[in-house]
Amino acid sequence: MRHLAILACLFASLMAAPALAAPLEVRVVVVTAFEIGEDTGDKAGEFQAWAQVMPQKIPFKTGFRDLRYDPTRKVLLLSTSMGTNRAAISTMALGLDPRFDLSKAYWLVAAIAGVNPNQGSVGSAAWIGAVIDSDFGYNIDPREMPKTWAIGQIPFQRKAPYEGPPEADSENLFPLNMALRDWAFDLTRDAAIPDNEALKALRAPYIGLPKAQTPPMVLKGDEVSGQAFWHGAILNQHYEAWADYWTGDRDGFVMTGMEDTGVLAAIDALGRAGRSDPRRVLVLRTASNYTTQPPGGDAATNLLGEHTGVPALQSSLDAAFKVGGVVVNELAGNWPRYAETVPGAK
Repeated sequence: MRHLAILACLFASLMAAPALAAPLEVRVVVVTAFEIGEDTGDKAGEFQAWAQVMPQKIPFKTGFRDLRYDPTRKVLLLSTSMGTNRAAISTMALGLDPRFDLSKAYWLVAAIAGVNPNQGSVGSAAWIGAVIDSDFGYNIDPREMPKTWAIGQIPFQRKAPYEGPPEADSENLFPLNMALRDWAFDLTRDAAIPDNEALKALRAPYIGLPKAQTPPMVLKGDEVSGQAFWHGAILNQHYEAWADYWTGDRDGFVMTGMEDTGVLAAIDALGRAGRSDPRRVLVLRTASNYTTQPPGGDAATNLLGEHTGVPALQSSLDAAFKVGGVVVNELAGNWPRYAETVPGAK
């Protein structure tokens, strides 16, 4: 009888315990990074425009900023803060958070970037097919490298720059779902990105580089991603070759960013745990500056000048929200079509 009484008490306590809330359904996670100031409408950054259309604030102590959620569209907004390490930490923390069901969620990185003037212009938006890590490998100061080398960076386990073939399953290459990327590009390719006098003034000195002088548009290409803000024609030439080396896609390097290898590595790990679907990741980078000085210019002077006020910053933020928003609205607004079938799949 005593055992029955104990069981009865245990059953009663379980029945009285509050039921665990079902995890929130998430159809799209929008990932941002660069931010100036706190969560207020008058501060500049990738987070702000998205936050204004997501009314619910959700505490996120394991991240670097509270989350935002739109309960109608089931869209979640994550701000990772700047840097590969913070991006990886924030993404992994969100993916393991039991409050959210991310098993079918699409991920959209919507962030600013530097644009290769050989491939595009400031204000433009590029859907990324592959992200190439610019940090991992060997490095020798150029003043000490062999005279036959063009650069002091060497792929891991190789003996010279660009020595091939690339290592299989490298830490440097993060390929995305190209069919999904092309679907997003086709959906947004005719999106009109406004031109303005600031963009025209930034384009004007890039004489002899026709793609750098075109009005902003939607593009496709690859991204070089790393921890450093680099700048200059010599480094740009290196990263063109570095991207080609890893992807085999000549002239593929369009944008350079910072956080995406961390985001992608975390989502890949979450995928192995059944917490996310790496096939459902999109990266959209929009150009706030060029990666090189204009022809005949000085790299250091141009770098410091571009980062004083960043004339194209607001244009690039607006482009990320406008172009990315088309895809978010399509996915979230037509969820029965995309919940089980990834667009672009054959």
